[in-house]
Amino acid sequence: MNTENFAQLISYTVVDFASEAEMELYLLFFEKNGHQHYERLNALGCVRWRINRVWNKTGGFSVSLIYEYANDKSFKACQVEIGKFVKQNESFYKKLNVKRASSRAINILDFQI
Repeated sequence: MNTENFAQLISYTVVDFASEAEMELYLLFFEKNGHQHYERLNALGCVRWRINRVWNKTGGFSVSLIYEYANDKSFKACQVEIGKFVKQNESFYKKLNVKRASSRAINILDFQI
């Protein structure tokens, strides 16, 4: 297995929005700011970051954020950076009515081609 970009730790957050308009605003924000945010995280050991639209929620508006980290040191450093990013963009986040649920995982098996 190639361990160069292997994620040892994974953080998975589901963000539920009150409306589709709020979700679209959130996605537009990250289309504009996400690349720079990921570059800072990648420098700290985040090997992958994805934002996905949850499509199996009838009548709901949700996205999932998946962060994959090289190790626990990377996870801790990235948590600090994510906190800074949220603080720097506090006025944006205050506009949204969201519910978040986060999970953390240790990667045990990783099957990919």
